[in-house]
This record gives sequence, structure tokens and C-alpha cells, in this order.
Amino acid sequence: MTFTNPIYSILYIDEAEKNLARFKSTFGQDYHIFTATSGKAGLKIMEQKTIQLAITDQQIPDMSGIDFLEKILILYPDCMRMIMTGSSDKDAIILAFNKGNIYRYVAKPWNLEDLKMSIDSAMEVYNLKIQNRDLINNLEDAKRNLEHKVIERTREIEQQKINITDSLHYASRIQKALMLPSEELEKIMPYHFVLNKPKDIVSGDFYWVARKGDRLIIAVADCTGHGVPGAFMSILGINFLNEIVNNFDGPRANEILNELRDQIIRALGQTGQRDETKEGMEVALCAVDFKKRVVQFSGAFRPIYLISGGELSVIKGDQMPIGIYEEEKLSFNNKEVPFKEHDMIYLFTDGYVDQIGGLQRKTFKSIRFKKLLKEISHKPLNEQKSILREEHEIWRAGQEQIDDILILGVELTTRRQA
Repeated sequence: MTFTNPIYSILYIDEAEKNLARFKSTFGQDYHIFTATSGKAGLKIMEQKTIQLAITDQQIPDMSGIDFLEKILILYPDCMRMIMTGSSDKDAIILAFNKGNIYRYVAKPWNLEDLKMSIDSAMEVYNLKIQNRDLINNLEDAKRNLEHKVIERTREIEQQKINITDSLHYASRIQKALMLPSEELEKIMPYHFVLNKPKDIVSGDFYWVARKGDRLIIAVADCTGHGVPGAFMSILGINFLNEIVNNFDGPRANEILNELRDQIIRALGQTGQRDETKEGMEVALCAVDFKKRVVQFSGAFRPIYLISGGELSVIKGDQMPIGIYEEEKLSFNNKEVPFKEHDMIYLFTDGYVDQIGGLQRKTFKSIRFKKLLKEISHKPLNEQKSILREEHEIWRAGQEQIDDILILGVELTTRRQA
């Protein structure tokens, strides 16, 4: 079963009229087809019509196909883009991918069945991309429709055997952008490493970092579920944390968690009824004051580890989540821990210690994790990250990763922090 929908429109550009006629007669029953013989004419159609997919030959009279796709990428970012060429020039194809951000390359002369599959796949990705954006803008609609959409999408995937990996990678790029790319993170928190290994392409684990005056505020969270549902929760958490810290002057660590819990409960409409879902998250949050050399810590089911002078201390969080709970009126505790120059703190989710592996197929366990951190805490940060990654792969020994993994290590130093 192929994905077709007559409400979608395709623009096809080719200087040969016979090619345009063949394309229109072939695909006109499934889609609205618009044709043009030049890039300028194609841009005029894009101005007047809503086009979901633009396909252009590389060789068109007034500009190259790459130039055309580069122009519409800026003007119409939602539109899917494909390029056709009979050229074997690999550099031109790579340039098309980089500048036009194209969805797919099609060789000429095109094969009907292959091109139909490519078009149907592009329309499905377009459809998923628009739906994902709408879901993020309206969480309540997502909650009501998510189960239906997952079942429907699973059935369509099974029937159509269409690869939606490109769409998930698109969502992953959005999620990673919200968590700050490494260059931006370096400006806020120079001495750190992040080991982030999602179980799926998108993750239910997230980290969040902000500067507020003299303080560095850091959080690592593990949302209910992983994959797409967990990713939606992570987007909520990141947005709420940004709002809370921007609106409060010098909040304490536990005050941030209290407000985050209230925001999540309100957003999800949680009332405590037995039959409602229990979405939420586990969070470890630190507010580091480099002038006072004190770490404020508050945790929802998550601890942090502090290593000072080769000794590891466990600072435990409260045994309640960010979300509805029978005792949600209780405030999270705020703990203040002094630190010394070059001490290390580690914030992490439970995916690393819960990984099944080894000869006896047991979990990695916290005791082994603590021992490993003590052994490597004096090493350069990038080396610590590499060792943790390698140890995980050795332990897993080819077995399936069972959960998202996120570890954030921070060296507590005043160098370049101010």
C-alpha cells in the first residue's frame, strides 16, 4: 500500500516539455502537479501555491537545480526537496545535499516504481514533520491523540514498509538544539563532559544548564518512557526550567524543583485519579556558587556524586518524582555541600547502572559505577567520557541497550567561570 493523498502538491521543474508531460500524466491522479521549465517560473509557482514537494532537474536554464533548492530552503523550509540529474558528478550531488538540504537524489532517467516510492516516502516524512510540530505546540491534543496516532502510524509502517528514520533524526536535531550544542555549552560551563546515549534516536533523558549571576545551575532528568513519548516530556522539562529560572531571582535548588513539579502537574492535567497516567520525571539539580564554593542540591529520586580528594560522597535526593504523587505537597529538600577547587560532581540517570551485561547477564550496579568514577575522576574530562563509553560497550557485549543513558560530569573550578 503506497502513501498518496490528493491534497498534497508537487512542483516538477525540467526544461524538457516531454519530461514534464510524462511526470504529470504519471502522478496527476495521486497529487496536484505543477510544472515549470525554469527556476524563475518555479519560484513564481511557489509564491502562488502551497507546495509540499519540489523536484528539480540539476540542469535548468536560468539557474542550477542546487541554486533553486537553496533558495526555497530559506523561503519554504517545510517543503520537501528532491533533485534529479543524469550526471555522475559526486561533488554536485554532495553540494545539493549540503546547500539544498535535499531529501533524496534521483538518477535520470527515472524509474517509475522507484520514483513513486521516493515521492510517497517524502510525503510521509512531510506529514510526520508537520504533525510533530503541531504536537509540540499543543500538548493536550498530543495526549488525547498519541495512542491513536502511534497505533495508526505503526499499522501504516507495517503496511507501507516506509523508513521514517529521517523524520526521527529531524526530531533528534530539535531535541539536541534545545539541550544546547557543545559550543554553547562550553561558553556556559567550560569544564565538563556529557555522555549521552539514547536507547532510540530521540531520548527521554535530558540535561539543562543555565547561568544566573554568579551561579551555574545544572540539571539532569530522566522522563517517563524513552523514544518519542520521553522526548515530548523532555521538551516540556527544558522549556519549564528556562521559564522558572528566567522569572525567579536567585531561586534555591529545591524551589526550582517545587515549581517544576507544579508546572508539570498543571500541564499534564494530573489530579491523582487512579485511572490516569503517571507521567513525570526524575531530576538531579545543582546550583553551584563559585564565589562561596558551595553546591546547592535538590533531587527527585536522583542523587549526585561528589568526588573530593579521591573520596566519593553520595548526596541523595528525595524519594518523590516531578509529577503527581500522594505527598506532592511536601517541599523538596535543599542541601548545601562545600567543594574545593577541582572537585568533580556527577549527575546521571539510571540507564548506565541498569544496563544488563557481563558473563552472568546482570545489571552494572551502582557499586561498580562508583568504583569506576573514583578510578577515573582525576583524568582529563574527555578521557573520562571515553572510558565510561568503552566500559559500557564492554559490559553490554553486543546486547541491546535497555534504557537511555546520560552522565554529566563537571569539574568545579573557578578558571574561566566568571
